[in-house]
Amino acid sequence: MATNTQSAVMMFGKHVAKQMEERIAAAVPDFVARHQVVPTLAIVQVGRNPASERYIRKKIESCGRLGMHADLHQFDESITADDLKREVELLSRRTEIHGLLVQLPLPRAIEEPAAGGTSKFDIFDAIAAEKDVDGIGRESIPELYRAEQHRMRFLPGTALAVRRMIAYYKIETEGRRAVVVGRNDITAKPILHMLGGRMCNAAAIWCHRYVPPKDQQELIRSADILVTSVGSPHFQITREMLKPGVDIFDIATRIGADGKIRGDVDAEAGAQLAAHFTPVPGGVGPVTVAALAENLFRAARFAVGAGEMGYSF
Repeated sequence: MATNTQSAVMMFGKHVAKQMEERIAAAVPDFVARHQVVPTLAIVQVGRNPASERYIRKKIESCGRLGMHADLHQFDESITADDLKREVELLSRRTEIHGLLVQLPLPRAIEEPAAGGTSKFDIFDAIAAEKDVDGIGRESIPELYRAEQHRMRFLPGTALAVRRMIAYYKIETEGRRAVVVGRNDITAKPILHMLGGRMCNAAAIWCHRYVPPKDQQELIRSADILVTSVGSPHFQITREMLKPGVDIFDIATRIGADGKIRGDVDAEAGAQLAAHFTPVPGGVGPVTVAALAENLFRAARFAVGAGEMGYSF
């Protein structure tokens, strides 16, 4: 007789996203009627990336579904960092745009410029603080570093998504060992600060490609909470790397040769060994999209003088 070997509570994002979207959908019509303003997002994309394009479509669809608006501004991958910065500055100055984000990844020449050259951080900093819905610009980072959630303007979208899922699924964080794999600027870095700071009070450890593979495996195996965001076909977290009972947030997405979307963690192993596990797709992704919509609506409220600092969970 066949038996079900799955033991993890599957943390499906649709339940969390639904709650978030219901709150936004209930508030937007009155906001639009009162202020004659439709919350509007500008998404900047350079080049083509299948995983990114999938999320961009979902972001645009989400805004439309909630009574808001999103435009995609695409640029050829040959654009220089200086020219991209100027384009972002021009978009940021437009009063009808309330939120602005730069979709990652960017071309290697911008991600890793020559010494002294214009970098992606200069491009992030070209976004006005009140429109920085990804929370990655110069003025947003100190808020995340201090982790005073009652004073934050924007918590980065994926970090916000993980925090909303932590609250929804009642994941304990205080005093537990949280290992964050990868150091992407809009996912892993903010999540590390969130988990290790005042918002979660975990013992947060960073694990990335410059850590020797043997040490990576030992760190991952030690995790009570595991957050992973690599998204490379050359990296996978396998069964022997997982501690039984770990809570796993797999926020990586890559499209395999078979066209299917996968994360960093071996799905069968995660489902069998973890206490809580986010599937890919269907886990953190939908909540990240809802988190962006939440931040866009916050940005529109700031634009009309009705915004309030801080988040509650």
